[in-house]
Amino acid sequence: MSTTEPDYSLRRRLVSRTTILLMVVLLMLSFGVWHYARQAADYSYDRLLNSASLSIMEGVLVRNGEPDLDLPYAAMEMMQLAPSDKVFYQVTHQAGVLITGYPDLPRPPGFTPSEKPHFYNARYKGEALRLVMQSKRLTEAGASGWVHVTLAHTRNARQELLADILYKALLTLIGVMLLALVIVWLGINRALQPLSLISRTLQLRTPADTSQLSATPIQEVAPLVEAINSYQQQLLHNLDTMKIFIADASHQIRTALSATQAQLDIAAQVADPVTLPHRLGKIRQEHLRLSRLTNQLLAHAMVVHRGDTQQLDSIDIDVLLKQILTECVRDHAHSDIEFGYHCRCKNSVAPADGVSLREAIRNLLDNAVRYGPSNNQITLGLEPAPTAGLDIIVDDSGPGIPPHLRRQALQRFSRLSSTNEGSGLGLAIVEAVTQAHRGELFIESSPSGGLRIRLRLPGQFT
Repeated sequence: MSTTEPDYSLRRRLVSRTTILLMVVLLMLSFGVWHYARQAADYSYDRLLNSASLSIMEGVLVRNGEPDLDLPYAAMEMMQLAPSDKVFYQVTHQAGVLITGYPDLPRPPGFTPSEKPHFYNARYKGEALRLVMQSKRLTEAGASGWVHVTLAHTRNARQELLADILYKALLTLIGVMLLALVIVWLGINRALQPLSLISRTLQLRTPADTSQLSATPIQEVAPLVEAINSYQQQLLHNLDTMKIFIADASHQIRTALSATQAQLDIAAQVADPVTLPHRLGKIRQEHLRLSRLTNQLLAHAMVVHRGDTQQLDSIDIDVLLKQILTECVRDHAHSDIEFGYHCRCKNSVAPADGVSLREAIRNLLDNAVRYGPSNNQITLGLEPAPTAGLDIIVDDSGPGIPPHLRRQALQRFSRLSSTNEGSGLGLAIVEAVTQAHRGELFIESSPSGGLRIRLRLPGQFT
């Protein structure tokens, strides 16, 4: 989820979207009901109109050789079933001769006489009409041909019936939609109840409560519970690691400060100017040891933090190693140590954290300088891994590390010899950087008989 997205309620969003969906459904159903009500009203009053026109058609007769109409009373009684409507009628001979009725009543366009009734709509005297035309063929002598009966009435009763059906149906639909919305609201509250329960459980927990959340059988909520438990375990693991690191660091710093303070006390009691420089040299050594310890503690905390944040960029490892080696050669230009470098990779660009990787390589070079002989030969190399990946190799001609102590050498504050003045954090920093890059760290014997450290970065390189 984007951090810039404004806060919103999941419950309100679900209800609002469901309401919109129900409104769309209501509109579609309303249109369907309106269409049905219109058809029902037309069907009902078309039957009435058709029956009345047939009744009028039965009153058509031939009198004195001419078609005439004896208007049945029953036809007018039928039209009384729509008392609010006006009625218009017309009876004509096939030649268009008016027999009786309204002479200008609209006729259907393109009408062809047949025995079937013909319904159509038209306007007459400012009124919207529904009309039907019935045709009957006369076969008597002197009056043969088609006779047409046109009957019309206004649409008031139809509109009233349509409105009655529509309004009652809409009231029913609205009631059903409101009931459905209430049911949806209750269902959403019920569905979100496990989330509220998880929130209350987390709010009521004390900092000392490290138990995991109980598993839930709800499939949609189970991944959230598992994620919370997993995140809690990661935090607890990091907290335990931090506690151990702080305890070890406190012990190491107190030890170094105590040694420095002891040397200061001894120097304060020395009155002989011959032995005083020796004591000052001891104090300086303890100070340098404390400074190195402090710097490496800060470096270790930095690489662990950067490993947690996973800040990886595309870096040219070949260029980075050359820069580090150049700095190291400059720092030890006054010594007899010989440095070398080789790269057997055509493509050395890899996703890495340049800051932490620089710290790891510099620690490897510093360890090679510190624990190697005065005429040490240190080689920094970059090679493709045998399977997949890229190997950063540091070789020296020092005493090396026995195979049975190599795993111990990776532990924090671990010194393999009581004579070593190191902080025991160099290889621990390299191990932390390797883990942050999801790589591998190998401690081997170099071809020259010294120590070889191989840091393998994952990936495809040539």
